[in-house]
Amino acid sequence: MLSVAGRSSWDGLGQILSALCISHCVLLPLALGLLPAATAELVEGEALHQGLVFFVVLCAGMAFVPGWRRHRRVEVPGLAVTGLVLLGGAAFLLPEGQSESLETGLTLGGGVLLAVAHARNRTLCRECCALKPGAA
Repeated sequence: MLSVAGRSSWDGLGQILSALCISHCVLLPLALGLLPAATAELVEGEALHQGLVFFVVLCAGMAFVPGWRRHRRVEVPGLAVTGLVLLGGAAFLLPEGQSESLETGLTLGGGVLLAVAHARNRTLCRECCALKPGAA
């Protein structure tokens, strides 16, 4: 069983990854104007986004499942699942090359929801430990 600090680390990683995802979505269009086309295709490829969704799901599970077992608040997995559905929909359901603005919007929305879910999960886990002396 992971310690509270271990779970909190997963939430911290999740918050960092969510922020990187949001930065990627916001800054990539600017960077694409400056990069050669070959490099842009590598960074913008659908396979990259689909692979990242699997990585995000794995990290989310490592943070949210143990956290929920501790605090039992359904708002956290609700936010997380909604964020993951938005990310997955953007990566797997939209046709490649079409609806770029919709894909960006879904990805940004999913990233924001995941960041909020990680922050809430981290707070609730800390509160649970503060309420239970000696629980580490």
